[in-house]
Amino acid sequence: MGNSLALMVLALTCWQEAFSFSQHYCRQRASLLCITGKAKDQDETAIDRQRTLNTSNTIMHRRDMLRAGVALSVLTTLPKPSVAIDKTSIAATWSATDGLKSLDEGKEFVSFDVTAYRAMRDDPTRTPLFEKAILNRLGNNPEAKVVVDLGTGPFALFAIMAAEAGARKVYAIEASPAAANSARQCAQRAGFGDVITVLQGFSTDISLPEKADLCIAEIVGSIATEEGAYATIRDAHKRFVKEPNLDSSWIPSRIQTYMAPASYTLHNLFGPPEFDWSKLQGEPVRFNCRDKGLALLADPVLVEDVVFSEILSPQQDARMKKKEFNFVVDADRVNDNTLSMYDEFRRGKSSVKDSEILAQATAHSFSGVAMWPRLLLDDTTTVNARQYGTGGYQRSHWQTVLPIMSSRPVSPFLGGEQIFIATDFQISANDVTKSPVYSITGTIG
Repeated sequence: MGNSLALMVLALTCWQEAFSFSQHYCRQRASLLCITGKAKDQDETAIDRQRTLNTSNTIMHRRDMLRAGVALSVLTTLPKPSVAIDKTSIAATWSATDGLKSLDEGKEFVSFDVTAYRAMRDDPTRTPLFEKAILNRLGNNPEAKVVVDLGTGPFALFAIMAAEAGARKVYAIEASPAAANSARQCAQRAGFGDVITVLQGFSTDISLPEKADLCIAEIVGSIATEEGAYATIRDAHKRFVKEPNLDSSWIPSRIQTYMAPASYTLHNLFGPPEFDWSKLQGEPVRFNCRDKGLALLADPVLVEDVVFSEILSPQQDARMKKKEFNFVVDADRVNDNTLSMYDEFRRGKSSVKDSEILAQATAHSFSGVAMWPRLLLDDTTTVNARQYGTGGYQRSHWQTVLPIMSSRPVSPFLGGEQIFIATDFQISANDVTKSPVYSITGTIG
């Protein structure tokens, strides 16, 4: 058994294409090759349908697995998979543009290609909610309202929505020359060439002829601040908005990032000498928010909280300071993750026994701290990249960001272990072109 498993793991680490693995491993292989960014959400309907058709035998097997478990000694059959828990230090530091497209060769500002913009436009968990919030904000007298749309993108999507809702004037600002040109064409085709004025450049370099009643700013990254929202909104607060201290002047009115410790399948399966995780040089792995190759070990906590109406206040300054967290690994989550990963390995055609061993090894390990965004559009409308409160899987064009914080996974976690995390996010208050730098350190055990 040990030899066959060792051969299988060796085959995986050598990236043999003949191995018929499940879809999420293929997607994560692309991530490890640095094909990252706001990738278009992939349809997993077939997988979801298959999950609902699980037979009673599978259910019974899951119960037996929970009842009997797999002895922790089987973890030793894996070739040096983990670092033992014993006051283990963990750390990761990266720039917001690491692994993402940049607007310039200096890699100072995140930008996107048309595929990513389409994924944003077509995201049913995002676009309809923005439209609802725009209608709510413009209210019963929209023809008297002026709107500014920061980061309008190639489709001028929200600018057109505001014009359709009856706004008297819309200023749509876009940093990318190609996207700005496309936005002008879209506004013209929609019949709003006179209502929508597209301005190309960074908003911090642009002046408006009048102040706006409403500022729309979907410049929110998978870590909320990574697309320059903090400096951009500080500047807009000073120069673009009539009543910037009101939540009702902004969509979204508040952006957040949530964080939780996580385990990651490929971090367990791929290791030295064939794969060296240190070669990522701090660049995080980015996941589809429904990808079950990543599993959370504890309840999420709020790590970033930017309130647009308060962005120049001492309260917001306090929210931007360094933070410390103490996570306690949840035994129920570890058990649930084991079952979920077992299902994934079985769908990848691994044997029952190998699936049990691999699921136990992965689900009981720590790879890094996962992060994802949440947007509060108005008093009644919220956009969540993952399920609010639990961090559960759901569809979103935003991604879950996972910096790998140890060269090998740290294990075993059974529940009750403590993970101490300190965050130091260096985010410019005034220079939108200065890429944020994120640093996370900590200790396990």
